[in-house]
Amino acid sequence: MAKSEYYTILTKIGIAKFIAARASGNGINLKSFKLSSKVILPSEEMQSLEEIVYEANISSKSVDESNPNYVNLMCHVPSDVGGFEVNAVGVYDEAGDLLAVGNVPRTYKPILKEGSAKELMIKIVMELSNAEEVILKLDPSVIMASRDYVDAIKVELNLKIDALTQKYDAEFKKVWDELSKYLLENKFNTEIAKYVTLATNQTITGAKNFTKLPTSSIKATNDNQFVNLATLKEQAPSLIGGLGVNQAWQNVSRAFDVTYTNNTGKPIAAKFQVNASASGGISFSCSEQFVVSMFQTSLSNGGVSRTYFGFGIIPPNGQYRLNTPEHSGFYPSKSIVSFMELR
Repeated sequence: MAKSEYYTILTKIGIAKFIAARASGNGINLKSFKLSSKVILPSEEMQSLEEIVYEANISSKSVDESNPNYVNLMCHVPSDVGGFEVNAVGVYDEAGDLLAVGNVPRTYKPILKEGSAKELMIKIVMELSNAEEVILKLDPSVIMASRDYVDAIKVELNLKIDALTQKYDAEFKKVWDELSKYLLENKFNTEIAKYVTLATNQTITGAKNFTKLPTSSIKATNDNQFVNLATLKEQAPSLIGGLGVNQAWQNVSRAFDVTYTNNTGKPIAAKFQVNASASGGISFSCSEQFVVSMFQTSLSNGGVSRTYFGFGIIPPNGQYRLNTPEHSGFYPSKSIVSFMELR
């Protein structure tokens, strides 16, 4: 990396440790940074910084996108710390040795009692023959992402969400068309009559043509039995409630872990998209299980976020809710992207 007015170099101790790490195949754990108010000219001979004004653990490490041999270290100074000038920075390993030192443009870090407060993020760029030689054990409480990194991840996630939403909408339309064909047009009995017409008990072997619709006062109790209209009315009240008739999709406001009641007097349908910032068990429940479909897709960078899509049909007076896990600490961030109801 060519030197300029402001630059960072490895000290002799740093050079020796990186050479040893390369020979052994072990990395070097860069742990902390220190800021100095002293104006310096970085030198390989330096073993320590003078006039230290602040020190903390390094916030993050990343490999430069344009040059894989550049390691970017982010050093964060919070807004409640200040009242000093910054002119130099040093990078230390877990043994406390100064491995890299650099000078920075003269920067004053104010504090709120002086009438102004700001956060300070110093980016240190180190050039190495192998960026994998740097190990960074991060304290989760001080990890911060740069705005460029967050913006890039946001664009990537939005593109993936758009693609999945289009796929989900296409699948939903296909299912909805089938429901409309067989259930919403009140042609159920007509369709059944085309295939099954019985007047007496019969044992069917092979192909059989029927001329009369079978009748039964017994409600079906398992998946292998034919069902009568009474069973359908009990299991699928939306058949007689006119789902989709004089109804339209509406955006509604819903919250996590709140129970809502369908008081429209008719069955309604719901579809939604939920984001959560860690793995867990977001679920959708209904007091009378009729149709509930939900799937989860991971859109994460290192497990940062998951997206859930769901669809349900809620009968009249049915209660429904979006559930989060009992230990809500697993979800430092969660949001309902969209919640629509056909009502």
